[in-house]
Amino acid sequence: MNGRSAIESRLSGPVRGILWMTLGCIFYALIYLVVRGLSETFPVNQIVFFRAVLGSLFMLPWLFSTGLGALRTSRMPLYLWRMLFSYLGAVAWMYGIAGMPLADANALMFTMPLFTVIMAAFWLAERPGLHRWAATVAGFAGALIILRPGMIEISMAAIATLIAAALFSAALIGSKMLTDTENPNAMVFYLYTLMIPPAAIGALFGWVNPGLGDIWLLIALGICTVGAQQSQTRAFRVAPASLVVIVNYVQLPLIALAAWWVFGQSTDLWTWIGAAVICASTYYVSYREGRHARQSAAQPGKGDRS
Repeated sequence: MNGRSAIESRLSGPVRGILWMTLGCIFYALIYLVVRGLSETFPVNQIVFFRAVLGSLFMLPWLFSTGLGALRTSRMPLYLWRMLFSYLGAVAWMYGIAGMPLADANALMFTMPLFTVIMAAFWLAERPGLHRWAATVAGFAGALIILRPGMIEISMAAIATLIAAALFSAALIGSKMLTDTENPNAMVFYLYTLMIPPAAIGALFGWVNPGLGDIWLLIALGICTVGAQQSQTRAFRVAPASLVVIVNYVQLPLIALAAWWVFGQSTDLWTWIGAAVICASTYYVSYREGRHARQSAAQPGKGDRS
């Protein structure tokens, strides 16, 4: 048993999940900072292209160690469908990061689970009950608190961020459908590799040659992108989703603090109130889904529909 395995064996699943998710939150906070920094030099489409290329490159060691056989699949149409939503979502998300306070953008992205409830009802034939629908409506009310329509002008960046949350939710549905048969590492590799061609086409419009100083930010973007996904995946693998979701909310104060420290951005009270409503709603949705999954496992066909 190596040192890492020995340490992990002494930690319970929930503790390991908390540690992995905390690490993931740090990676995500760094992504927000790096993307905001890169957006001052590069168009959004070019940043998405760099992210896809670097994400794919950082997965090559796994591919070399396992061989091309690990990429064998019969579900390429679903991979392409997931990639398309992920690509469009990444463009909208980075546009939002570039054009609005980072804490606001991050808070609005927490509406993803709410969009997922709606989409799962149509695409996965799931039947959310009254409780989950009420939590979803409350969560979007939290987004309205942050946006405050009629009180302040709603920016295109804010609209783009909500669109990104919806698009990423659609991609998440695709990921859920793939996890039944596909290797998690292959899913990450395909996501970024398939994204390179459309991202390259978008990047050609307004291409800016990166300077030597930009290379370090781009490498950091690749490391943080893969690190965030791997940390989050491992967290959900070893700990209950309801616990991991709570830890994920560490992103909110972490990104707010980082945005203040690096860019001098302040976060107003309305953003914190709206974020609290969104977080409470998404946690409740996750809790109900976790309960439904446990009841379905215990009594197939008789799961909770609330």
